[in-house]
Amino acid sequence: MPKLRHSDYYTEPRIQELAAKERAEPGFCRHVKDFVVGRHGYGSIKFIGETDVRRLDLETLMQFNNREVIVYMDESKKPPVGQGLNKPAEVTLLNIKCFNRRTGCQYTEGPKIERYREMLRRKAEDQGAQFLSYDPIKGEWKFRVNHFSKYRLEDEDDYSRYSLLPGVVDSKQFTVM
Repeated sequence: MPKLRHSDYYTEPRIQELAAKERAEPGFCRHVKDFVVGRHGYGSIKFIGETDVRRLDLETLMQFNNREVIVYMDESKKPPVGQGLNKPAEVTLLNIKCFNRRTGCQYTEGPKIERYREMLRRKAEDQGAQFLSYDPIKGEWKFRVNHFSKYRLEDEDDYSRYSLLPGVVDSKQFTVM
């Protein structure tokens, strides 16, 4: 069974459901369809297709931080593309909001949001990911990756200027400055 002890993290199906299904159907955990791991208030990852979740220590393999998710924190443990969790996935990051720096008010529509959405689209495409959606009210950015290690959107220092920081070797970063 996969291991996950942090109470603010979750899986879909839940670990208890996986254990029950494995008891009822031995081998079920070798091919869990569209397995999801997430952290409340931070985001989630849906691994597309069937995933072997047996013996996954999710706490050591992935970490959700504010506007960032890292899969295979230890690059030496990352399997080849297509194996383990290093496979196509849909990533949802939360707390991706556009604010007026002077007033602190959140933009939810209009030209600033359109520019912010386009910036997110470019960030995804520049890193080889596919932009799926951005909901400015929820602050939810979705994109699809073919493989993975690290995706992040840093806090903005200047909301009118956007640029990428240098990437980490063999990792993906999404950064807004």
